[in-house]
Amino acid sequence: MLAVAGCGGGTTEPRTPTKLEIVGGANQTGRIGEGLAGKIIVRASDKEGPLEGVVITIASSGQGGGSASPATVTTGATGEAQVTWTLGSTIGTQTLTFSTTGVPSVSATATGTAGAASLIVPVTDQFQLSVVNRAVTVVPRVKVTDLFGNPIAGVTVTFEAEGGGSVTGATPTTGADGTATLGSWTIGPEVVEYTLRARIVGGTVATFTARGIPATFTVAGGNGQSANAGTAVAAAPAVRAGRDDGTPIAGALVTFTATSGGGIVQGTPVSTDADGIARATRWILGPTPGPNAAEASVLGKTPLAFQATGVAAVPTSAIAASLVAQNTFFGNFVPATPSISVTDAAGNPVAGIPVTYQITQGDGQLTGANQVTGFDGQARLGSWRLGNEGNHAVQATSTAIPPVAFNATASPVPASSFTIEVRFITTPPNQAPTPAQQAAFDQAVARWRELLISGDAPYPVNEAAANCYPAMNETVPGVVIFAKMATIDGSGGILGQAGPCIVRDDPKYLAAVGTMMFDVADLALLESSGRLNAVILHEMGHVLGFGTLWSFLTNDFLTGRGSADPFFNGTSARGAFLASAATGTTFTGNPVPVENTGGGGTRDSHWRETTVTNELMTGFISAIGVPNPLSAFTAASFRDIGYVVNDAVADPFTFQAALQAMLAGPAFELREAKLVEPILVIDKRGRVVRRVMPR
Repeated sequence: MLAVAGCGGGTTEPRTPTKLEIVGGANQTGRIGEGLAGKIIVRASDKEGPLEGVVITIASSGQGGGSASPATVTTGATGEAQVTWTLGSTIGTQTLTFSTTGVPSVSATATGTAGAASLIVPVTDQFQLSVVNRAVTVVPRVKVTDLFGNPIAGVTVTFEAEGGGSVTGATPTTGADGTATLGSWTIGPEVVEYTLRARIVGGTVATFTARGIPATFTVAGGNGQSANAGTAVAAAPAVRAGRDDGTPIAGALVTFTATSGGGIVQGTPVSTDADGIARATRWILGPTPGPNAAEASVLGKTPLAFQATGVAAVPTSAIAASLVAQNTFFGNFVPATPSISVTDAAGNPVAGIPVTYQITQGDGQLTGANQVTGFDGQARLGSWRLGNEGNHAVQATSTAIPPVAFNATASPVPASSFTIEVRFITTPPNQAPTPAQQAAFDQAVARWRELLISGDAPYPVNEAAANCYPAMNETVPGVVIFAKMATIDGSGGILGQAGPCIVRDDPKYLAAVGTMMFDVADLALLESSGRLNAVILHEMGHVLGFGTLWSFLTNDFLTGRGSADPFFNGTSARGAFLASAATGTTFTGNPVPVENTGGGGTRDSHWRETTVTNELMTGFISAIGVPNPLSAFTAASFRDIGYVVNDAVADPFTFQAALQAMLAGPAFELREAKLVEPILVIDKRGRVVRRVMPR
């Protein structure tokens, strides 16, 4: 038996596949990008039958052929393996190939059809201009596709107009190319943007926008005029925007531009009013006699032309355009800086006439003595500060006109009769002031009383308690300030708020009662950095009216609110500001520049930081160690709004020092919240006659 075993034995050869075949799932049809409903089944075998354990690799036929999951399979006991085939992006025949070592590969095919409607994209331009109340010129058209950009036919598209207007044919069906076109889209009656959205169920959204433009755009006035060269024409250029039915259109933005002659159009762009009229502020002709041209343009319409002629003017007279006799205190700026007006024989202003101001009596000081008449025929002296003599005189002269004289009387500064009383509210959650804080308030009161000699008459105040003040029943000779110190939002956030709460009904509208509220965390920071006194002095200025009463009822001391160049237009502050410029230099902007950046508690209520950096009444306190002077132009601004002022004791201020402060390091921003309660206006009997929201 051992012999037989030794002679007849041998090694069994391993089985290897000799054949691959697709046995299930071939020739299916499905949407591209989706898995086929049935699995693809492949079988491996040899001459003895199905073969287990064969590793098969699956690959699609190039880009857009989809993918198999898994990409590699191993046959089971039946010799079979299954894969899921997700079709690719190719419409039509797609191929999946199965291969293993040593055996010819086999393939399964499937037919891909377009996928589900998923995308809707604009075919026509998404933005156009259209005359109001009319159908748009370019009718919106969209294309519906699957995720791979293949067009889908037979899909319902819904068009919806938003913001006004109407559509017809709002639910078209896509054609063979996948596109659908709206019947029509008529926009609304205003010159605004209208939106049209196109939607499909379960898909994206396509958006179209049409901007309404006027149907008519015509000249409404200001054409064909003449004026002295360098001056403004009598009627500023004006246009009218309208609809097809003749009704006016409000809100159309019109831009006026001087196109020849060297002039300038001011107050542009400007929107049409309720009458459809847009009018520039003024058209100043060029300095050289001759033709001038300007145009007005609005979106979507041909610009309108304006013509004017500049006439050579002959000056014949000059008169004072400001007070000719004034009085103030020794060393103070005059309330109204001298100005003259030069006209021709017909009384029209004459521009371009050199005027020189000179002192003819007294020991005062002038800045900006050499001036030239502007478009309004006026030439204003830069500043006039009186000296220590009683009588002063200045004369404006020119080779073309007779001289004009101005007089001023100076007197000693009386003792201040202005009262400021600070009352601390210490009921929780408010806290009592620290000794340093109490001292800062005391010093601020003393400093403002040096500058403000008197205010307005005593008024009775009879009011129930409010957030700004407790119940009051007393006569207030100056101003009472209620101070609160509590937690607001922690260090570095809102510093607090300050301003008048009750004002007198005298035309000056000076404060009677005010509030100052601070975050205790910020006060501690200011105290440790040595800035506390400056901040308390600054905030008390707001209570007294700085920035808070400039544009209150009939007060109109702020020009250009909200614009890029707001400025305080008080004549006394203007003169004091111009006097701060170095000898031989000229400030070329609008004095006095007001802050044009920042939030509601900063913009339009402080001097402009980029111009006067370290002055006390900007919205920032300078770097540690840098002084924050309370300047003569700040003091003079209080004269403009109605106080009797002694600006001679203001702190020295120069633009050179402001520039150095800018280089010294970052400043501390005074983040001030606006008062939200209305300011009460009381009459001389203490009755509330108006409630005005602070601006």
